[in-house]
Amino acid sequence: MKNNVPLKRRIKQPIKLKISSKVVLSFIILVILQGAISLFTLTTIISHSQNDAFTSQINRANSSINGYMNETLNKLINNTTLLAGQKKVIDYTDFGLKNLCKRELTIYRSTLQTNSLAIYVKPDILFTSVGSVPIITENFKSRLKLAFAGRKPFFIITNGNNIEIIILSPIKRENKVIGVLSLGLNLDPAFVKELENIIDAKVIFRFNNKIIQSGTISSKTVSNILKIDSKTPITSEIVHIDGYVIGSFYLSSLGYSGGRFFCLLDTKQSRRLIQRYNLISVISTLIILSFALFIAIIFYRVSFYRPFQNLLKGVHQISAGDFHYHFQVPADDEFGELASAFNRMRGNLINHEKELLQLSNYNNLILENVRSGIITIDLENRIISYNPAAERILHIDLDKYRGNGPDKKRLPVNLSDMLKKTSREEPHITGREIRTGPNGNEQILSMSTSPLISKEGEKLGVIVIFEDITKIKKLEEKLILSSRLAALGEMAAGVAHQIRNPLGIMKVSAEMLRDNYSVIKKQESFTKITHMLINEIDTLNLVIRNLLDFSRPREIQTTLYPIQKVIRQSLNSLPLDKYPKFQITIDIEKDIADYPMDSSMMEQVISNLILNGIQASDEEGKIEIRVFMQNEHMHIEIRDRGHGIDDKNKEHIFNPFFTTKATGTGLGLSIVHRIIEQHNGTIDVVSEPGKGSAFIIVF
Repeated sequence: MKNNVPLKRRIKQPIKLKISSKVVLSFIILVILQGAISLFTLTTIISHSQNDAFTSQINRANSSINGYMNETLNKLINNTTLLAGQKKVIDYTDFGLKNLCKRELTIYRSTLQTNSLAIYVKPDILFTSVGSVPIITENFKSRLKLAFAGRKPFFIITNGNNIEIIILSPIKRENKVIGVLSLGLNLDPAFVKELENIIDAKVIFRFNNKIIQSGTISSKTVSNILKIDSKTPITSEIVHIDGYVIGSFYLSSLGYSGGRFFCLLDTKQSRRLIQRYNLISVISTLIILSFALFIAIIFYRVSFYRPFQNLLKGVHQISAGDFHYHFQVPADDEFGELASAFNRMRGNLINHEKELLQLSNYNNLILENVRSGIITIDLENRIISYNPAAERILHIDLDKYRGNGPDKKRLPVNLSDMLKKTSREEPHITGREIRTGPNGNEQILSMSTSPLISKEGEKLGVIVIFEDITKIKKLEEKLILSSRLAALGEMAAGVAHQIRNPLGIMKVSAEMLRDNYSVIKKQESFTKITHMLINEIDTLNLVIRNLLDFSRPREIQTTLYPIQKVIRQSLNSLPLDKYPKFQITIDIEKDIADYPMDSSMMEQVISNLILNGIQASDEEGKIEIRVFMQNEHMHIEIRDRGHGIDDKNKEHIFNPFFTTKATGTGLGLSIVHRIIEQHNGTIDVVSEPGKGSAFIIVF
């Protein structure tokens, strides 16, 4: 008795099965089901035998259709050739007798039972026709060209809702092609019905998405055939659709031109026999399967389903963010080990989540506080991430440029080109300057790049860091220009002082010669020379005056003054009567307040810019003057339609003594630039050779 107690206790303990043991038990159940599977094997063999018979029958039907089409095609070719060789057809075509030729074609059309007959005298010129003649398309025209070259092409086309076989034959007189005869035969339901009577099977003809059938096949069946064929094209291998065995082949007689035949064999009687046998097999097999399924379901729920549901519930809780869920599976098998592993993983995830959150917050804090713009791009030049400073510097919403979707906008050209170059060519760039923002809003960026490398050493993209140095560069340019102006001013003052007094003496002498002396015989020449001398001296005096104005600028006297009045006074001071065909338009926004300015100096600025625009334009040119407010700043834009300024000269137009004219001091735009600076404004030029220039003043 003492020895039996431990044995009973061991018997009462539950049997612990591993998943492998459960799999073995499942295989034992599958062996029991093998008998049921064998019942279906015989059915499969019978089905394959029937399919082989159907395949053989469909192949014979396809051969019959192909033979019939060849016979029809040869007949049509012979009829077309004979008709093209008829003397009357040749004579009527050669002499241009359309009515007689059309009457002759009408007789032959009735005899040959064709859909259309037509004669073409050129590939794109129809001479005469009877019946429904197809429209001359580029494909049809190319076939006609072959016929005019002496060949006899044949092909299938769609003519409205009809499908036609077209046969072309050249009409010759003394071996010279004088026209082409076209014969068309409709492939209509009657034609398909005749095929069905020959092969003892249903037929569907498809050409360029048009369907022809005798009408004995339901539209639902036709639709199902086309739907299946569009997904997986039906070839010589048969398929079963709506009680039909279906095979397909291309219209080989006319080459592959989109024409296909579908042969349909009715399998109703065969299906009844198979259904009767399957019914007996299914009833006998269902009894076995019912018992096997009942046992399998109970075993599955107890050994697999319940522990799996517990694990699945825990996984869903973790995926929802509840990392505090504890897996509980009361088993010592693989599910128990999996639950323990999940609990360990859950603890690690909690720790990693805390670390990642801290690291993410720290990185975001750094990126948000960095004043430089930072953008990361992948190898396809797509923006992956950016910081707020990047949007602030570029003045654009970078979220619209991320990814590669249909709503993605294009970056500015210079910036896009730079990103492409950095992502594909140069691994490192430091302090490179790029210019963005056309139309007077130029922005200068200092850009540096570095490759984005993974831990495995693989290049993932590029990090782009940039700063806005527009103000710094503008100040540098102004400092350089001011230095040049100061030096040139000193030089100009010295030159003017040295030459002005002699010029005055020369002028007084010339005036005395003109007014107090006379040369009787050469009075006209004498007067002309003295006038020329005085004019040249006046011109030199004007140069000196501009030079002195430039070298010794006077202080501005600002008062509140309307810009409208300045523009009108500037126009009145210009000799516009010398340019009668020139147009000047003025567009000034309403409610623009008076601006503190020196009106006489501003008149000089406006007059100079308008005169430059007139001299740079044709006689019938046009100048547009616009005044508008933008971002609380007054903008004055003077735009011409003249010859424009190329990029090389545009950099120097505000430099003293620089000019592209044959005559001129080169000081006009320099003085304009200085006056605008004295008014605490800026002036920029936007120009394109051949399209004109626009000077934009911003106060």
